Amino acid sequence: MKTKLLLSIPLLSLFTTACDTEELVQPDVKPEVELANASNITSIDSYRKNLLVEQRFESSAMSPFNKQVYKSHGFVLTSAESRSGSKSARIELRKADYKLRSEILLPAETSSNRWYGFSMKLPSSYWQTSTAVDSWDIIAQWHAMEDKGEAARFPPIALVVSKGRLNVVMYWATRSNNTNSTISGKKVFDLGPVIKDKWVDFVFHINFSHQSDGVLDVWLNGTKSLTFRGPNSYNDNDHPYFKTGIYKRKWGTISKRALFIDDIRTASGGASYNDVAPSGSGKNNPPAEDDAPVSATGQKVVSYTLVNADTDKDIRTIANGATIKLSGLPTKNINIRANTNTTVGSVYFALSGAKNYTKTEGGAPYALFGDTNLNYAAWRPALGKYTLKATPYSAAGRSGNAGTALTINFTVTQ
Repeated sequence: MKTKLLLSIPLLSLFTTACDTEELVQPDVKPEVELANASNITSIDSYRKNLLVEQRFESSAMSPFNKQVYKSHGFVLTSAESRSGSKSARIELRKADYKLRSEILLPAETSSNRWYGFSMKLPSSYWQTSTAVDSWDIIAQWHAMEDKGEAARFPPIALVVSKGRLNVVMYWATRSNNTNSTISGKKVFDLGPVIKDKWVDFVFHINFSHQSDGVLDVWLNGTKSLTFRGPNSYNDNDHPYFKTGIYKRKWGTISKRALFIDDIRTASGGASYNDVAPSGSGKNNPPAEDDAPVSATGQKVVSYTLVNADTDKDIRTIANGATIKLSGLPTKNINIRANTNTTVGSVYFALSGAKNYTKTEGGAPYALFGDTNLNYAAWRPALGKYTLKATPYSAAGRSGNAGTALTINFTVTQ
């Protein structure tokens, strides 16, 4: 089981420059809150239980999905590719379409605890890696249902392709009325390089919440790649709705994107991995503790991130044994953030080496040299070798139960 958290400067701009009018309006196809009364359906596979949706694209029947496409090439059923059965859906978006999306979407959820499974294939001929600034593609997202009077906002959870990497981007807000500029936080989880020309099976288990009981678990091809506990969505009256396809704002030299999707399933909170996973995609049922809030002894510091204290943007993850070359950074004013697997009561830092320093941080982000409302304090490190250890605690002020600490060694050079 692993959790990777990587926030890079270009990817942190995801959605933050989205000021185009069409970018932040509600979808043309308004999802109705209609799954509330839907009973569990019978799957083609007898072992699957608690399913709400099963779409294998074997016929033209799309209910309960709606389509949000604008060109004939935007969505087609095809027998050229299939994850199972004889057909799949092919979704395409072209720069010349002058549209932001070709997507299919489900009605809004009426319970916070949901399972999702689907399989995607990204042809390499359509997925050239773009290195342009602010170039990214959303291939699946859970879109918020804005409360009355609220403007459209960034999707609280999105599966994103950026610069050849696959990421889960997450935003949350604890206040009841919020905008993109007043969100409480965001995280970007790196799932690894984009896999092309092969079917990739995804399973998401989500308990939508703006509080500490939020759950976000992700499996790729039967292997668990992400475990997160904590806030993962907005404080809205209604739960989000699922969309998949292609959403793209900036093209650069890229002119087309296309993907195949198949075997989409959703299930209620009483389901399990095997209920929604595409057939044959491993038998990795999640351990029972994954569905429960993380106990104090399960709290962990999982990684460290180097932060630009001038811009409050993340630079890179600091691995054990890393060398931080100051001349290669955009600034000499830096900070270091400890990333935890869930919201914790406090984090105690102990830095030794070229500088000896200790600090207890009581709230996220857990920054070695502190922050004020996400404005990171600046540290200009002396050259030399360092050892950093951060220990999470279940309560404030380095009290309660201690979780699993993380110790790294790193060197700062000119």
